[in-house]
Amino acid sequence: MSLPLVDTFFPPYEKWETRHPNTEEMLASGNFHQRIKVRLEETIANAGDAAEYIGRVGADNGLGNFINDALDNSSAFEHWRKAMPTKTPSALSQYQKSYPNCDFAQISTEIEAIGEILSEGQCLFHAGLWPGGEQLTTDRPLSTSFCPQVALRNADHLGKGYDAGVIDLFVLKATGPKTRVFAYKRKGTNLGHENEVLFASGAELTLMSSVVVNTDYPAEKWGLPNKRISIRVLVVNIS
Repeated sequence: MSLPLVDTFFPPYEKWETRHPNTEEMLASGNFHQRIKVRLEETIANAGDAAEYIGRVGADNGLGNFINDALDNSSAFEHWRKAMPTKTPSALSQYQKSYPNCDFAQISTEIEAIGEILSEGQCLFHAGLWPGGEQLTTDRPLSTSFCPQVALRNADHLGKGYDAGVIDLFVLKATGPKTRVFAYKRKGTNLGHENEVLFASGAELTLMSSVVVNTDYPAEKWGLPNKRISIRVLVVNIS
C-alpha cells in the first residue's frame, strides 16, 4: 500500500510586503508587534512554484516555516511517520550524521526492508548537478526534502555549488513509483528541520524540463573570492 499524498502547498503559501502598524492600528488591534499586510508579492501553490521562487530569491524562512507547519498538521504525513519504525535504524541514523562516511549499500538494504512506496504524483526536492542526458539510475541512496530551501542549502554546502558553477534544483515527481523511501523524524532530532526523505538506490530519474531562474546567485567557498552562479530548476520524474 502506497504512502498517501502529502501536499504542503494546499492551501498556498503567500508572501506579503508588510509595514509596521501606526499608533492607531496598534491600539485598535491590541497587538504592538503584528505587521500590516500591504501587497501580495508571491503565491506558491505547488512544488514547481516553490522551486522557482526559492531559486530566484535564494532564501525565505517564511516558506520554510510554512512547510514545517504544513507537515506538523498533515494527517497524511502523520501516516508516513506511523509507517516508519519508531526508532530510526542505526544505518539510517548514521547516514544523516556522518554522510558521506557511511555504508551506502547497507543503508539501501535497510530502506528496502522497512521503507514504503510513494503515491503517484508525490513531489519532493533535491539539488545538485544533473550529469547530462535525459535519464539516469541512482547507484546510491538519494536524499530529498519536502523543502526546496533545504535542498538548495545542501547543494551549496562546503562550496559544492561554487565548484560546479551552477546548482540544479530538482522538482522530483513520483511517476510509476517503485523505489522504497524512508521518511525521517521531524521531532526529537537535531536534523529534523531538513524534512528528509531518503530513496533506496536504483531509482530511475527522467529529465522532463529545465529552466534557468537565476544567474546571480551568490556562491561562497572558504579562502576564495565570492562569485555569482546560475540556478536551474529541473522537473524530473522519479520511479
